[in-house]
Amino acid sequence: MKHIYSTMFGFLIILMCILLIVVILIQNPKKESISQSFMEKNFRFFGIKRTNTFLERITWILSIFIVFLTLFFNFLLKLKK
Repeated sequence: MKHIYSTMFGFLIILMCILLIVVILIQNPKKESISQSFMEKNFRFFGIKRTNTFLERITWILSIFIVFLTLFFNFLLKLKK
């Protein structure tokens, strides 16, 4: 049963890292890229300041979540021994 939880937390950590990479790449858009067209669409709905603030908050939340998942994953591995 512990093996299932450790696999699940490992997969969740990888998924959160991928989401964090995507959010960081969207924050610094370059001209004529996919992220630029995504950001232009969001500017109409949220405005420039709100979009940047939202992406910054998501970055912090994902980072903190990854730290806690990693610590809990380490705790699970130590219990497994």
